This record gives sequence, C-alpha cells and structure tokens, in this order.
Amino acid sequence: MKCNLNILFFVILLNAMAFAKDSAPLHDDFTPKKISSFTCSLIQNGEYYRAYVELLRLNSFYPSYISDLGFDITASYLFYKSKKYNDILEFDFNGIDENMVVPFSIFRIDSLFKLNRNDEAGVELSKLDETPGSKEYGNYLYKRKVYISALMNKGYDENMINKYYDINSEELLHYRELFEYSGSVHENMKKPLYGALAGIIPGMGYLYAGEKGTALVSIIMIGTGSAVTYASYKNGMGAFSVITGAITFFFYGGSIVGGYMQCKKNNEYLMYMLETRLERELMLERDLNEVYLRFGLCSNDFR
Repeated sequence: MKCNLNILFFVILLNAMAFAKDSAPLHDDFTPKKISSFTCSLIQNGEYYRAYVELLRLNSFYPSYISDLGFDITASYLFYKSKKYNDILEFDFNGIDENMVVPFSIFRIDSLFKLNRNDEAGVELSKLDETPGSKEYGNYLYKRKVYISALMNKGYDENMINKYYDINSEELLHYRELFEYSGSVHENMKKPLYGALAGIIPGMGYLYAGEKGTALVSIIMIGTGSAVTYASYKNGMGAFSVITGAITFFFYGGSIVGGYMQCKKNNEYLMYMLETRLERELMLERDLNEVYLRFGLCSNDFR
C-alpha cells in the first residue's frame, strides 16, 4: 500500500513538473516586452485593427509601461492607417503637453483632409501658427498649408515663408510648381450649370464637357429621332410618331442632364488627380510615420 502511494505521489509530481514547464513559456508571452514587440510586428504587417487590440491589452495589463503620450500617438496612427478618421477627431487632446500639440494636430488635420472637410482643416492650421512647437514642426505645417491652398486654388502666399525658416529654396521652387499645376487643373474645370444650359442644343453639353464622341452620337440620335418623328407625323403614322417622339425626347433630356453630369465627372477626376499628386509629392503621410516612430510604441524609447 505504501509502495503504491509512493508511486502515485511520484506520478503526480512528474505531471506537476511537466505542467509547470509547459506553462512557463505561456506566462512569458504576456510580458509587456513581448506584447509590445508583437504589436509592433502587427503594425509593420499592416494589421492595424489587431495591433490596436494588442495595444489596449498592453495598456490594460501594464498601464505604466507605455506613457499616455505613447498610447495616444500610437492609437492615432493606427486609426489613421485603418481609415477611421472620425475616431481621431473624437480624441480629447486638451490635457497634452503644449509642445506636443502640433504632432497630435496633424493627425486631426490629415483626417479632415480625407473627409473632405478642408475648411475645418484650414481653421485648425491657422490656430497652430503661434503654438509652441510650430517652429520645430514648421515643415509639417507648411506642407499642409500648401496642400490646402493648392487644393482650393487660393494661390501661392509668399507670406507663409516668413513663418517657417527651415524651408529651403529648392523646396519653395517645388511648391511653386505645385501651385502652377493646381492653377492649370482649376482652369480646366467645367461649370456644370453651363453644361446643362449648353445641352439645350443637342450634344453641346457633352461638347462643352470635352466629350466630343458622345456629343456627336447625341446629335445623330436626337437629329435622327426628330426627323423620323416628323416624317411619321406627316405621313399619318400618329401612334408611331408618338413612340419615336417619346424616345427622342428621352435622348434630348439626357443631353441636358448628361452635359451637367459629365462636367461634374470631369471635375471630380481632375480633383482626384490633383489630390493624388499633392499627397504624393508633399508626402504628408510620411510626416505621420515620423511622428509615430519618434513618439509611438515602436520608437526607440520602447525598444
């Protein structure tokens, strides 16, 4: 009996030792360093939603491991990358250090750009001119002033240069070229109302919008339909003339509406091309990456 108890105890002891050995790595996986490293790897792989969940886990398990600044910057970066722009606008930045107002604000401003709330973005930018840190991050602010001015065709303002001393002559020349491109884009934009009015004359609305092929087709269709309707009516084919007349009237109305819609489509395409070039050449998103790498979870302070 005693021998059996000894054997049983020995088996239990071996199982306990095996369980302890197996569970030790599991515990190690939840150290703050492991969680933060895993979160950074998720960010590098573009898995921003999962990275945010891990960030919340890290802050919940080890609230003193990451500062409020590091958490807020990382959260803002993850929201921006995952296109949750409204979530960034809901952040309350009132209690942050005054020297960090600009880095936080560019996340808000760029989110407003993405939401096409450019007037609000302009107001936010103007408030930052006298903010502590506006000199240190002057290049960030200046590029966004260039972006919104070019996008809204406000023209190049030389007075902006005096506020930001780290803008070199090569950059200024590049910005002037962007404004010239912006001016040409806005010159090629069409007034939709004019397109609709021109469409009263068959095909002219499309022609005004720059769609020569569609304009020619519209002229032929409406002209042919009108001729067939008139001929049918003159030859006593009343029912047929009503049908062809209705079809012709449909195409005629389409010519008016089409001129309006084609102008809007043309303008939207031009604005898309302008926004794409401004974002590419001003590299606004690179500024957000720099702020994140300087103050966020994966900065040198957390490595």
